[in-house]
Amino acid sequence: MELSRAHLRYLLTIGQLAREGPSVSSVQVARALRVSRPSVARMLDVLAEKELVTREHYGKIQLTETGAALARELAAGLRDLERRLPALELDLSPEETAAAAGALAAALPERCFRRLCTAGPGEAVGSAKP
Repeated sequence: MELSRAHLRYLLTIGQLAREGPSVSSVQVARALRVSRPSVARMLDVLAEKELVTREHYGKIQLTETGAALARELAAGLRDLERRLPALELDLSPEETAAAAGALAAALPERCFRRLCTAGPGEAVGSAKP
C-alpha cells in the first residue's frame, strides 16, 4: 500500500498519542500536528478507506491492527534514525536530534524509510532483507 508522507506523519502521531493515553481524539491529533480539525477529518477519512484507522462515536480514533503494526514499524524506524544521527557529529541536543530524525523521516521516500525500518538495530541498512 502506497502511503504519502502525510499519511505516515498522521499514523506516527496517532500511534504516539495512543501510547500516551487511553483514547485519541481528532483535537489531540490536530494539536500535535499543528493542523486544523477539518484537515484531520479529511485525513482520517483517507486512512479509514485504507483500513488503517476506525472512528468511533464522539470522535475517538482507533488504529486498526494493520494501522497499529504500521505505526509501530514507523516509530521503530524513527527511533533508529535518532540513534544514527549522533554518528554525524552535528552536536544536536536530544530534542534537536528527535526533530531532525522526524524531518528526515518525512523527507525520505517511503521505500527508503521502509528499508530503514526493516534493518535490525545496529544493522547496516543495505544488509536488510527485502
